[in-house]
Amino acid sequence: MSDPSVLLVHEFPGAFGGAERYLELLGAGLTAAGIATSAVVFVDDAGAAARLHDRLAAIAPDTRVVTGRSRPGPIRRAVRAHQPTVLHWNFVDPFAFRGASWLLLPWGRPSVITDHLPQLRHAGPHWEATRRLANRRIAAMIVVGEAARRAAAQRWARPPAIEVVPNGVPIGAGGVRAPIAGADVARLLFVGRLTEQKGTDLLVPVLEAVRAAGTPARLRVAGEGPQAGALAAEVAKAGLADQVDLVGFSPDPLAEMGEADVLLAPSTYEGLPFTPLEALSTGLPLVLSDIPPHVELAEQGAGAGAQVVAGRSPDDWARAVGRAIADLPAASRDALDLARAHDLATMVERTAAVYRRAEATLDEGGAAVS
Repeated sequence: MSDPSVLLVHEFPGAFGGAERYLELLGAGLTAAGIATSAVVFVDDAGAAARLHDRLAAIAPDTRVVTGRSRPGPIRRAVRAHQPTVLHWNFVDPFAFRGASWLLLPWGRPSVITDHLPQLRHAGPHWEATRRLANRRIAAMIVVGEAARRAAAQRWARPPAIEVVPNGVPIGAGGVRAPIAGADVARLLFVGRLTEQKGTDLLVPVLEAVRAAGTPARLRVAGEGPQAGALAAEVAKAGLADQVDLVGFSPDPLAEMGEADVLLAPSTYEGLPFTPLEALSTGLPLVLSDIPPHVELAEQGAGAGAQVVAGRSPDDWARAVGRAIADLPAASRDALDLARAHDLATMVERTAAVYRRAEATLDEGGAAVS
């Protein structure tokens, strides 16, 4: 079988997050592997479309960034122009692609989706029914871990073939952190959208608890979102303005991670988020909430490289931070070891294998054979 070619299709909600980072890494990885890759990215927010145009346009060598909600016309034009053998739809929420309506159209080639959050709350009967119908035309549903696979199987009575392809990141020359001693200040970091989902309300209480336990510490928050104002007010109320840096959107989160000692990830739900994976690749230890994807990730390692905290007690989170700080070089080595299980090359190779299997399911009408 010849190599597949792929058109990546994405509907961008306006705040750059894990689903967009997935597309960036996948597009670059597929291109590097010699797979012909193009993309159509819809951006409903005109301001975000302008601000992030260059970054979104770099997802693949041939990427069209379209301002507005997703619609079939630009996708059809990209299909005619690039003649992909597979369409790969990137699902970030239940309403993407009009609740999967566009997957019901006869595209003449198989559709693969990546469902980043199959455990999301129901979107309502109309959209649920549309998605159930669309599932019958999907050759394969990629999910990013076993927890996501279980959620997808439980959510959909008749799911398409479910393929587990864990997220991967480039594994570079991450460094082992130096020990913290004497007058050194522990550098805590949060990177992500400032939303309720990300658990940002826990950040200031955790910093307070770490400092109350006797560890000098600072917190750096890289991200923007609807909770930014509330977080700034909480910092001011706690009298921590000199110990907290709210830097907004960071164009280079890896550089932020290279200058930190511990990453805090208190999310309330995720798929398999890229921020912790990229942190691990730099040797940055993690302290994580106890949601299933985080537990799945931490169980692959040993030591203090990735610790899961049960519940939301700031004191419990502070103790986990303290364990990483107590022997930071060992925790950092653990982080690097865990990162090697999530390299980008493996993600790309397994995704290309899904494309090849999807091509074999195509019937004459352009739908997946069930």
